[in-house]
Amino acid sequence: MNTKKRAVIGRKITTTNLDELITKNSGNNIVERSPISERDIEWERVEIESQDVLNECIKSIYNKRSFKDLSLASVLDIYHSIKSTGGNTEAVRAELVDGKYEILGGLRRAYTVSLLPDTKLTLVVAKDLTEEERAHFALVMDEYSEPSYMDKARSISELKDKLEKRNGMELTGTKLCEILGMKKSNVYYALSFSNIPNDIIKLFPALKFISTPFLRELVKYNKDNYLDNLASHFKAIETSQLTGKESKEELLEIDEFLEKESKKLQRDILNKIKNDKAQDKTAYDGKFKELIKSNVSGVKFTTTKNGVNISIDESKISPDILEMLLTSFNS
Repeated sequence: MNTKKRAVIGRKITTTNLDELITKNSGNNIVERSPISERDIEWERVEIESQDVLNECIKSIYNKRSFKDLSLASVLDIYHSIKSTGGNTEAVRAELVDGKYEILGGLRRAYTVSLLPDTKLTLVVAKDLTEEERAHFALVMDEYSEPSYMDKARSISELKDKLEKRNGMELTGTKLCEILGMKKSNVYYALSFSNIPNDIIKLFPALKFISTPFLRELVKYNKDNYLDNLASHFKAIETSQLTGKESKEELLEIDEFLEKESKKLQRDILNKIKNDKAQDKTAYDGKFKELIKSNVSGVKFTTTKNGVNISIDESKISPDILEMLLTSFNS
């Protein structure tokens, strides 16, 4: 007797709650149609003990959440639910690759189960997915809690490095956008965020508490090693140890407190940057001091504590001044 159930998903996969279907048919495998090639994909229901999760599960390179950066603060909103039910009620989606479960969607659920002894992680697992199917499933499977931009930054950078190593050639931004289903501007922003020093990121209890506008401001000043020692002027926000008896409401209060503290920390960091840059501009007292005041057409001066950066617009600068500069530099 064939006990397998078919779920036809097609292109609009996000309109089908497959996790609900699996809950109702928990004893059976699920067969669904691929949203890419329309072939049949079989998903097998698997359970893993809490203590085995981190050993048996890894992140799919297409999943845009950063598994290694997850913390208790990242999962406070689902911690109580998973603890009270003995595991996740919505199955984690994964693919079995070389004996490991590569998680396409549900990293937070997997991590939360790993924190809670005597719970079990429920997965539905496929085999032999194509690269296009992996990328597609990972794209649509984290809709409950969208990965933060910093999650995406680290994951996209990791994906780029791994695919380039695998293929032996540089991966263009356009191709990366096609794989991820993201706008080019968002991908380039994410890649620039991944270069922000990790010491700054570790000041926060979870990546979800770091806002996109804050990251964009940091990117502006991520030059001349300015950000390298910035974190040393601030204290990291810590998450209190849980007793295990906290109610859902108490956990949400902790989450709100951490969010409030993170917003304050971001304001403090940006204020320090603003003050530092203001001091850089006013501290200069060198030989170009009077020249800067003269407002030479086509020449832009940027002062620092130790000197002046000069940029020249050849279309606007006086030909005589340009000739003098060229003669001086050439000699």
